[in-house]
Amino acid sequence: MNVVASRVDERLVHGQIMTSWAKHLQLKRIIIVDDQVAKDDFMMTVLSMSAPAGIAIEIFSVDDAANKIATDTSSEKTLLLFKKISAALKLTQVLKGTPSACTELNIGNIGSVPGRMQVTKNVFLSSEEKNQIKQLQSMGVNVFLQMLYTDPRTSANDVI
Repeated sequence: MNVVASRVDERLVHGQIMTSWAKHLQLKRIIIVDDQVAKDDFMMTVLSMSAPAGIAIEIFSVDDAANKIATDTSSEKTLLLFKKISAALKLTQVLKGTPSACTELNIGNIGSVPGRMQVTKNVFLSSEEKNQIKQLQSMGVNVFLQMLYTDPRTSANDVI
């Protein structure tokens, strides 16, 4: 699989992804990796219908995504999109040591809820999420925060 980027964005497929990142990365496919969304037929339909012409959307649980990534030989430029850092961590753990291992993770948008502290304008993190980022980094993943591709990257080390 030709994964050109991996991103955490709670909003999943939305205008910013479609207009900015999809064009910049010349995406042909977005794979949403989320155990809950993969079980929700309504959300799967809504997300699938939100894709612009020319971009396929596929939705998998973490385990099914790992299988898909490990066996897919397509050259289509693909974005892995996560709703939660925990899903990115789990997928990274499953794929560790394989040719499909994750090496970079962009944290784009995580909203404010009780228990999260603001670390940038668009990213709020809980203690647990900060620990998940540290685990990803300990596995060799370059974790950074970047809302738009035109914004500078902020290393996760600078905010956690």
